[in-house]
Amino acid sequence: MNLSNTDHKFRFRMDKRAKWLTTAALLAIAGGVGWLFYSSGGSYLPAWFTTVVVALLLLAALSIPRFMQVSPHSVEIHCVMELIKIPIRDIRHVRFIEIDQMKYCFPIWGIYGMGGYYGYYFGLRERKVFRLCASQWRNFVLIEDIFEEQYVVSCDDPAAFVAAIEQYK
Repeated sequence: MNLSNTDHKFRFRMDKRAKWLTTAALLAIAGGVGWLFYSSGGSYLPAWFTTVVVALLLLAALSIPRFMQVSPHSVEIHCVMELIKIPIRDIRHVRFIEIDQMKYCFPIWGIYGMGGYYGYYFGLRERKVFRLCASQWRNFVLIEDIFEEQYVVSCDDPAAFVAAIEQYK
């Protein structure tokens, strides 16, 4: 990828919680499928169930966040097969979020732990739906645009991420 000198790139790195949750979920799914094959007695149900589970896991894996890039024109959140692009001119607020504020958030249409934390989440404290793209359950940054859409991201250096955005605002 050819990045100009004015672009800032921030990588997502999974934390221990996400690694453990991913491993535990995959082991539980493999154990469930194995038990289903063992106990089914040769029916089609285990094959059908395995196909559905694998398809859902692959569909979820398409939204695993990979890295963020801040340029003079936009903030881009690159996922495996998805690109979230927030124009700099549309950003209203950028601020840090304490981990205590994220305690009461849960996924509506998203993943908690399988390769990270991503999707649409609901925050009980503010009673708002937001888009979460994180690989660790800390160092959260909220980006709110002029259309009142909220994006919560995490990275290893949130101060540098916010400074990079503020530089272009």
